[in-house]
Amino acid sequence: WAEVFKGTDACCVPVLNPAEAAAHEHNRLRGSFEATPGSPGLYEPAPAPKLSRTPGHVPRPSPIPGGDTRKVLLENGFLKEEVELLLEDATLSEGKGRTSKL
Repeated sequence: WAEVFKGTDACCVPVLNPAEAAAHEHNRLRGSFEATPGSPGLYEPAPAPKLSRTPGHVPRPSPIPGGDTRKVLLENGFLKEEVELLLEDATLSEGKGRTSKL
């Protein structure tokens, strides 16, 4: 039935699942979906509207909780030795592979 209304003024569109929506010609031409990093074949909505001064960000890899622990502490004045001690005695931990879509 969607073909019957294609190209007409009628406000009639198919209901699509996420994979179909990402593959739909209209959405592909508008760049409405972007590939999900780390998940081949999956897509997620791209930022909308697409503004010239604040364009938004395309999907990026999911963060790893604690993945920046060492970097943040060093940037905030901790000595490398202090950070190592905190990690060794398990006061702190670094992210190890588990991702989180925050």
